[in-house]
Amino acid sequence: MDLKIKTMKRIITLLFIVTTLALSAQTTSNAYDIIYSADKDGNAVNGKIENLIEHVKSGNPIRVGWTLKFPHPVTGKPTEMLHWADAGFITILDGHVFAQIKPIYEQGPGFETPPSVYLTQNKPNGWVAIIGTTGMVRQKFDVESLRQSLKESGMSNEEIEKILKQQETMNVPTMWAVMTK
Repeated sequence: MDLKIKTMKRIITLLFIVTTLALSAQTTSNAYDIIYSADKDGNAVNGKIENLIEHVKSGNPIRVGWTLKFPHPVTGKPTEMLHWADAGFITILDGHVFAQIKPIYEQGPGFETPPSVYLTQNKPNGWVAIIGTTGMVRQKFDVESLRQSLKESGMSNEEIEKILKQQETMNVPTMWAVMTK
């Protein structure tokens, strides 16, 4: 009788291990792979845009990544922030892909040590964007709160409007990823 119980325990343990390994293999096979990337002017850096377009046409889930580069406000050294988001509504136009990013709460970098990311407002607000393989980002955000903040910093109306215009449309390097099987 003891031998049967020991044998059953071993079989159950072996089944548990095999199931865990199988599920683990499935989880890692659902990773995203970057299949296309472009510089801020839309020039291909890696991959072929035709491959990305085929994935879009097939209805595959797409993620888009982009990098913002700016001088650190304290040290002046070049700083990079990398973002990734699910591509929402996707458009193919004249051989380029454009992804609408679903609204998120607007956030900003904190430059203390260690660095942090924080929500920019004390109330819910939104940020949305369309990002293309052309490198162009067109974004919308809470303009009035930014305008007020810039005004409080002592900027003139002309300076403020120039900054707001620059923020609305910019060019960034992009990366495009698809889920692999």
